[in-house]
Amino acid sequence: MQQQHRNQDSTPVPWPSIYPKTFNFNFQNLNAYGRKSTFLCFEVERWKYGSFLDYQKGVFRNQLYPGHAELCFLDWFCDVVLAPDEIQCPDVQYRVTWYISWSPCFECAEQVADFLKENGNVDLSISAARLYYENEDDQGLRDLVDAGAQVAMMAPEHFKYCWDNFVLHWGWHFKYWKNVRRNYGILQQKLDELLRD
Repeated sequence: MQQQHRNQDSTPVPWPSIYPKTFNFNFQNLNAYGRKSTFLCFEVERWKYGSFLDYQKGVFRNQLYPGHAELCFLDWFCDVVLAPDEIQCPDVQYRVTWYISWSPCFECAEQVADFLKENGNVDLSISAARLYYENEDDQGLRDLVDAGAQVAMMAPEHFKYCWDNFVLHWGWHFKYWKNVRRNYGILQQKLDELLRD
């Protein structure tokens, strides 16, 4: 299993990619049995020369500190991306996309929502393979949307996109698992219901 690293000032360092078995096990939108880790594949685009250009991408996994994958991303993004740019170019715009194996829990959703409210120059789009909902987690998702995040379930084409861009696949072609589209439809309907309540 790959281990997440930290640099000398203890900022999490993203992986460039994950292994095929890791991706297939953790991102399948099937039942949750045994799937306890959260993996977050991200892309950061930066506004430059009149359009958004690819800037950074990678993968985070939940770990002991700072905890969940979403918080690892925020720590990294604030230290590595935002801090240097705020000195040189404080008004730069970012478009961030997450493909995440579990939707954010309430605590993470709240912290990400607070971050978005404080950083109006960051647009966030989240696509989740599976819904994590216990107690207040649906409220956390609604708070994310209220803070400006786009929240959806991963459609079948998102899984292939992640395979092509975040998986060390050695040229192997992505294979959809059984009922991927049906499961997507069920999960998206459930998410829509949660966001409406």
